[in-house]
Amino acid sequence: MISSLLRLTKHSAVYGIGHIVTRSVGFLLLPLYTNQLPTEEFGVAAVMFTFLALLTIVYTYGIDAAFLRFFILSEDSKKGRQVFSTAFWAVFVSASLFSVLIYASALSISKVIFSEAIYTDLFRLASLILLFDALAFLPFLFLRAKEKSKRFVIMKFVNVIINVSLNVIFIVYLQKGVRGIFAANAWASAITFFLLTPVLIKQISFKFYWNDFKELLRFGLPYLPSTLAVVALDLVDRFILEKMAGLEVTGIYNAGYKLGAFMALFVTAFRFAWHPFFLSTSKQENAKEVFSKVLTYFTTIGATIFLVISLFIDELVRLQLFGFTIFGSDYWDGTKIVPIILVSYLIYGMYVNFVVGMHLEKKTQYLPLITGAGAGVNILANIVLIPKFGMLGSAYATLLGYVVMTSMLYFFARRFYAIQYEFGRLFKLAVVVAVIFYFGYSFRGSWEMVIKFALLLGFPVLLFIAGFFERKEIDKLKGLLRGI
Repeated sequence: MISSLLRLTKHSAVYGIGHIVTRSVGFLLLPLYTNQLPTEEFGVAAVMFTFLALLTIVYTYGIDAAFLRFFILSEDSKKGRQVFSTAFWAVFVSASLFSVLIYASALSISKVIFSEAIYTDLFRLASLILLFDALAFLPFLFLRAKEKSKRFVIMKFVNVIINVSLNVIFIVYLQKGVRGIFAANAWASAITFFLLTPVLIKQISFKFYWNDFKELLRFGLPYLPSTLAVVALDLVDRFILEKMAGLEVTGIYNAGYKLGAFMALFVTAFRFAWHPFFLSTSKQENAKEVFSKVLTYFTTIGATIFLVISLFIDELVRLQLFGFTIFGSDYWDGTKIVPIILVSYLIYGMYVNFVVGMHLEKKTQYLPLITGAGAGVNILANIVLIPKFGMLGSAYATLLGYVVMTSMLYFFARRFYAIQYEFGRLFKLAVVVAVIFYFGYSFRGSWEMVIKFALLLGFPVLLFIAGFFERKEIDKLKGLLRGI
């Protein structure tokens, strides 16, 4: 079991670096955006990125999840190439058609979403971003499936360098404002795809296998509504907030949400390694025991990230870098939603753990119901809570949606693939984290930083006192300390 966990940790770490590098685009550009763009323009960007995220799911319609399963479990390399080619040509045709449609309808889409036509050019740029990102999807999935994590990270790093550089050029030097963001993204997506063509050329053939396509659709299509629901749960609040509170509030909320996405970096890094890992580990006799331990360790690391960020978020956004703060001062009010978003993403990480049973037992047809319920609760809660709590209402709606979705998945999954998770240990972890957060987040005064650091350092001690650690884990830790 230890070797399995170490393999998961290794690839999670490498994919984590890759995903952190990719998502760091948003974080690295926060000082630029929040110091160069008015809150209203950043609100436009938030709505546009929501549009891109939702359409990205439509462009791949579950082929990603299906490809990973059938490629990894294929009997030989010939069958693997057959699956790869079929998946790529399917995405190529559909993505091209979708992009032509969006480009031609950009004026109408702008009027529907923003109630005016001045953002038509943004949707035309979005059609290009979506096309090139979809075409790069299968080469990136191939690198994941073959556990070529280092090459995966290098390609993601190159994408970040290109994206950040072009953002600086378009926004600072060419003064393109919000339009510069999406022009930079379009160029970065196109260049990244062309850099991945060597991977594509080695794997692709000019054949399309209908039987494989039917299998891919049968397995993957249920992921379309379910993944759309997850993304909607994560992002649809931008649309609702823009309509109910305006673009300015949406811009501030979006900036705070990006800081809460620190947890999303960790969850996605884990998810990238998790799917190939649990597919191969499921063949082991102790697979369920491994999966149970993974949830415990995953949640413990996530809880640590929650405490570090939530306790020091106000100091972080006021940090000076090259004469700028991480957030422009107009955006500082957005930090109040960060702890809520951190917890929301941690609960989503538990959902990612629970999905193993549905995947292995081919019960993905239940996922649209589960994720749809979470998205429905989120939308309803946004409508009810925004008038009373503003952006905080949107944050609480996100949390509520993830709680509903994750709880439903757990109860469904245990019917088909029962795993004895360590909920007793997780309860102790939750109590300790809640106590530290309450005292650290609410304390104000000259000793504030000292108290926060002391509480953070006392986290493992309190876990030990609460009886969280098992004897073999303590012995292992003692062995590591002696080695140091």
